[in-house]
Amino acid sequence: MLCSIATFVRVILFICLLCLTVLADFFDPRVDPSTLCPWCDEPLPKAPSPWLITLIASVRQKSISDPRPTNPQGVWASPTVYAHVCARHAFEDQHIPMAEAKGWPTRIQWSEVGNRIVAMKERLQAIIDDVDEEFIPGRQKVGEEANRTEADKPVADDWEDEELQQARPRKGSVFWRDVVKNVRQQGSKQASGVRGQFSSFEKTQPGYYGELGFVIISQTIYDLFPPHSLDSDSTLPLIPSEFLQLILIPEAAVGLIMEDMNQSRKASIKTLRESAEYGVAMFPDEGGTNVGEN
Repeated sequence: MLCSIATFVRVILFICLLCLTVLADFFDPRVDPSTLCPWCDEPLPKAPSPWLITLIASVRQKSISDPRPTNPQGVWASPTVYAHVCARHAFEDQHIPMAEAKGWPTRIQWSEVGNRIVAMKERLQAIIDDVDEEFIPGRQKVGEEANRTEADKPVADDWEDEELQQARPRKGSVFWRDVVKNVRQQGSKQASGVRGQFSSFEKTQPGYYGELGFVIISQTIYDLFPPHSLDSDSTLPLIPSEFLQLILIPEAAVGLIMEDMNQSRKASIKTLRESAEYGVAMFPDEGGTNVGEN
């Protein structure tokens, strides 16, 4: 009888020890539960973006409390409710360290962007004023090689000549040259059509400023240079609104990146293109310029 009791006690003690071991595996008291994802219990980024924090707070309101050994502050919701939060979580885990390694910002002072662009007005106005003679009505037709200078010849997309940029602000712009190249290859109607604009649009995204930056930059440019204030002949082969979209907006973005990164113009154009995908995901336009504010 005593043997049976002793065996029973040993079994109970073993079970208790096993339970404690399992619980220890589930919950580490050294971990701050607020640093865990409320749904999947995985560690959040060390410095989650304001947008991720906003998403978590919003979706938490649609969830119910679900404390568990892996996360005392856990909540529950249908996966369809929080899937986009997990996608954002995964994006920041992977891409923010990469962005930081490249020196791209993870937070931007959005309230200052407009004024920074206003400070570029003189330089942007110079691009407007530097009319490309090739497209003045009655002058040389597109596609004619006669009398074309070296500055008119097709060049690599990332080619930059600072002397030309200073002497001829528009003809020295890589974005203008891209438009001219498309016109020569496709004709003015196709180049300014939907397909041609989409091709150029991919190259004129504002880099790591993303969708939110695009909205702010666009609004500022349109306020500074309303399309109706531009001579329609001076922007040919583009109409004024296309000129703002495809030339001035990316030029303003390059100027911002040059200031942010303390880079040359050529390096900033490279950054603009390399960081475009990151910018779209990092700073989406969700109807509020406070997202991502420092």
